[in-house]
Amino acid sequence: MSKRVVIIGGGATAAAVYSRLAQGPPAGDLESVSVVSPKAVGLGQAFGTTDPRLICNTSADVTSLSATGESGLLRYLAARGWPVSRADFVPRYLVGQYCRESYAAARTRFEAQGVRTGQVRDWAQAVVPDGDGYQVELAGGDALSATDVLLCLGLDRPVLPELVSPHLGDGRLLTDAYPTSRLRASVPDDAKVLLLGTKLSAIDAALTLCTGSRRQVVMTSPSGELPAVRTGLVRPAVPLVDRARWLAVDPRDPGAGGELTRLLVAAIRRADPGIPLVAQVSGAADGQQRLAEELVLAEAGLVPWQGIVAEVIELINEWAAGWPAEERQSWLGRHRSLMSRYISAIPVRNARRLHGHFRGGRLALAAGYPQGLTPVADGWQVSWPDGRREDFTHVVCAVGYAKPRLARSASGTVWINPVLGAEPAVGADLRLRTPGGSGSERIWVLGASAHQRTAIVNYLNTAARHAAFVADQLRRPAARIPVPVTTATM
Repeated sequence: MSKRVVIIGGGATAAAVYSRLAQGPPAGDLESVSVVSPKAVGLGQAFGTTDPRLICNTSADVTSLSATGESGLLRYLAARGWPVSRADFVPRYLVGQYCRESYAAARTRFEAQGVRTGQVRDWAQAVVPDGDGYQVELAGGDALSATDVLLCLGLDRPVLPELVSPHLGDGRLLTDAYPTSRLRASVPDDAKVLLLGTKLSAIDAALTLCTGSRRQVVMTSPSGELPAVRTGLVRPAVPLVDRARWLAVDPRDPGAGGELTRLLVAAIRRADPGIPLVAQVSGAADGQQRLAEELVLAEAGLVPWQGIVAEVIELINEWAAGWPAEERQSWLGRHRSLMSRYISAIPVRNARRLHGHFRGGRLALAAGYPQGLTPVADGWQVSWPDGRREDFTHVVCAVGYAKPRLARSASGTVWINPVLGAEPAVGADLRLRTPGGSGSERIWVLGASAHQRTAIVNYLNTAARHAAFVADQLRRPAARIPVPVTTATM
């Protein structure tokens, strides 16, 4: 059976699996590979920016379309004369260019192999069973025939706090921090801005709003915590975490937390036995003070904890892959604060800029989270927990992005980002399970789409691992990949 592969999504995950499919000797039964995305392939939400001031939160070593070996991004930049090292945090637009050019090179390889390929600039809405394959239905009314569908949906739907939901549509409320050019154009230079969020997208928004302007920005979130500060996120030369012991931990064991803590502390000691863990972090309760102290530690090279992060992300994903989705989400919820501070730490350069805006008075971190938000003639009035009321001209939401959602109808149609509906199960092979769990569809989930089986998905190295795993399955002869078990229900 000839394979007609349709990749839904056009970000870095799609570029990774497309590039991997084009590698190696031609797959004799690969007839066509199509990409469905309204944007240029490779220029998704994360790396589609043109703003040179936005830098990656991960180092060049792990920001690659290949999960193993030397970083593809590092090779790409070195070949073009960029002075870059493994630990450097490079501008995001460079990663977008790397993804885009990798896609173009893979397209040339496909054409040389006689594989039909191309892009359909539209949104995919559903995947409908059709005989021994599928029809991918598009928003514009057309459909694509496929034997295999790869869902590479990104994190591009902003989460909206309940606080702002009644006010959607008000021009003084911005529901997304990106693109930063729109943020700058929509918020006047002398505005006073309430910024909802204190993590990565909120920090990008704060740096955008405060740079070169008279804007006053107040950041706020329920936790009030800013991320930790790091000088690099690279894979260690030798393993630092005891992998066997970690994978043997039962998450339901009451002592699991203590055992994982011991493993983490031991790994950090291996990274640098000369610096006690207590000397690597700040214990300050005030968020601004903690940022200032952790900036000093990072600039002095006293943060060896960062050396285990890449390894820990990979371990958590492997460890939690087989859990029921509810159990995984519960565990992540209990440890979200700790994980988001250190796994999603910020580059020292961004921390330095953020600290400068705090010191200069352009930026502040609220002591609490608003209890109320009321539109007034000149903008918004905010009610704080201590009873104060404060006026702002604009509100910007930057609290993160919703994971892609799927739902299956009774007839077997898989809907993309529906409002309601039960999500289909995902197997260890990253394929959707058929209704009743009796088999596997030829529909794969990768990157953020795989959040049912992968704990930490907003990380390019994870998406690259998915891409290699799925592409290598697809490059096998069709007879070696089980076809869907049809269980029609009406």
